[in-house]
Amino acid sequence: MKNYRNLTVFALLFFMIFLTVPHINAQDSYNIFTLEYFKQSVESLIMGDYDDAISQSTQVIRRDPNSSVAYTVRARAYYEKGDTANAIADCTQALRLDRNNVSAYSIRANAYVKNDDLNRAITDWRAILRINPESIDAEHNIELAQQQLQSR
Repeated sequence: MKNYRNLTVFALLFFMIFLTVPHINAQDSYNIFTLEYFKQSVESLIMGDYDDAISQSTQVIRRDPNSSVAYTVRARAYYEKGDTANAIADCTQALRLDRNNVSAYSIRANAYVKNDDLNRAITDWRAILRINPESIDAEHNIELAQQQLQSR
């Protein structure tokens, strides 16, 4: 199961990288060192070295404070460490930068669940459905959370 989760995280981050990292040319302010930190943060996240993923993502954010993806990677690392407060804060910042960042909504929703804030989790899963109406996971999670709220 752990390998499947790592593969899923890798696939998700792979697409995030290639859809959001700008093309490099001599005039870009986004330099090769920033990309190297970003690459290292993703590799560390996949390998389960969450402290290094946080450190590397922080380096990317220092160089490019508008990198929604870097905030999302760092949020995932915080979430995996059990630090839901920082995970939520980073997801919120990622979403300020990119309102269509499905990964940030998903991570934040799961952090809300860990904090027993099911209404906010439902709100994030609904946001995912607005972006991707075919998201079976979001629909399923909304149903489960609503059932849990009703049983209280």
